[in-house]
Amino acid sequence: MKLTSTLSPIAALSLTTVAFAQSAGMGGMEMKDKESKDCMDMKGMDPQKCKDMMKGMNSKQTTRNARPTAHVANAVVKSADIAQGKVTLSHGPVKSLEWPAMTMGFVVKEKGLFDKLTVGKKVKVEFVQDGNAYVVTAIK
Repeated sequence: MKLTSTLSPIAALSLTTVAFAQSAGMGGMEMKDKESKDCMDMKGMDPQKCKDMMKGMNSKQTTRNARPTAHVANAVVKSADIAQGKVTLSHGPVKSLEWPAMTMGFVVKEKGLFDKLTVGKKVKVEFVQDGNAYVVTAIK
């Protein structure tokens, strides 16, 4: 009987602690979901590497007063959606971000850039990070 009366408060305390710890960790869920969503767009990349890469990029976000860093990549256009303002590119390594080659979606800054984004075309793109999105700003 003493064992039961001792275990009950311990079990109740343990469950309360677990519930509190889970609720305290919920604030990060939105970012994890966002990272998972971003990584779904990066075909052919190991999911864990992608999540690690996105975490690193999220911690390096630019401030409002700072000028975003421009990155350059050689790529092949896989698809272009003018209505959504997005393009899917299969790009080579991006040294400035320490990215391996991968296929991923980008936002296109200006609709006029879609004239140079025909499926199958090899392009050299310049892009910047805007929050969690990567935005194509120029095509050569």
